[in-house]
Amino acid sequence: MKHARIVPLSSALLAGFATMPAHAELEVTPYGSLRIQSEAVSVDEAQPGEDDSYTGLRDAYSRLGVTANYDDIDNLKISATVEFPINSARLRAEDPTFFQESYKGNNKPRVADITATHDSFGSLRVGTQWLAYYNNVAYPLDFFSSFYSGYATQSTFRRDAVTYQTPSMGGFTATVSGVDLTDEQGTSFLDTMQYALGYAVNDWSVGLGYQDSEQDSAKHADQVGISAAWSPGNWRFAAKVEQLLTNDDTVQDDDPVTYNLLGSYSWDKYTLRAMIAHGEESDEGDAFFQGDSAQVGLDYRHTENLKFFAEYFYEELGYAIYTPNSESFNPLAGYHVESDGQVFTVGMRFDF
Repeated sequence: MKHARIVPLSSALLAGFATMPAHAELEVTPYGSLRIQSEAVSVDEAQPGEDDSYTGLRDAYSRLGVTANYDDIDNLKISATVEFPINSARLRAEDPTFFQESYKGNNKPRVADITATHDSFGSLRVGTQWLAYYNNVAYPLDFFSSFYSGYATQSTFRRDAVTYQTPSMGGFTATVSGVDLTDEQGTSFLDTMQYALGYAVNDWSVGLGYQDSEQDSAKHADQVGISAAWSPGNWRFAAKVEQLLTNDDTVQDDDPVTYNLLGSYSWDKYTLRAMIAHGEESDEGDAFFQGDSAQVGLDYRHTENLKFFAEYFYEELGYAIYTPNSESFNPLAGYHVESDGQVFTVGMRFDF
């Protein structure tokens, strides 16, 4: 028997905010972000039926959403978010990465959650959400503006989950989360556990994460990672190390490690960023990012709501550079095939 899903519950609760009395301290805010880029792409050898190079448009994570906040209870704030992906290049409501296609559907909400936050007891979040492992380990390096931001990781970005986070105590926060990683393919709905510890003080932040992956549908690898970021003045430096802990005895190159290093400098209305990354090659099925990758980008913030960007991206093995007009996850050179792919892209982001 299927377990009741969290997403409809979150959507229903958000809709319920609208029925609250007019005098209640309820604030509802719609929002959106249009993000699109023009790109010139090339790989050494494309998969059969595709050209080795092309130019075209690609969405860079446009979205439409609404948030609701209710704080009419002493020391307690209740908030809700529903956010849908918009593929502006294809004029469709879908995730341009197509990562969600094998989960609950590629046009489902990016986020649909309810959060209750107490000053003394921390927060409880229920619904489709950004995951604790990603937030503490991968997010500190997911700072580029183009479609190619954030790919050099083994972490899962968003899933249905129930997450508790402690209040900050001396700069430390702890998080525990039950996650539906496999769309209920395991014997229990929340089949995977994630644990995270964060520390932030002055210009420093450190994050630790561990994922105890479900083992019912497949011998998924567990994950462990650490990140650190330092932001002195106009500079920002961040690094992370992740390791998959193989549970499948048939894997030959087990326990692959991923490394990332990012640096940025901001001045006037500009921000220059650069990142290098390496993922050890492995036959581990959960090792999404493998080989070398590099990225350089320049942002220009024209106004508070409008930003322009230009970036260069390189991949050694196919994983992030897609076919033109992709309708699924479909790397141009093939998945984990020798690519030596390059992208030159310029784009814009308009928040409203």
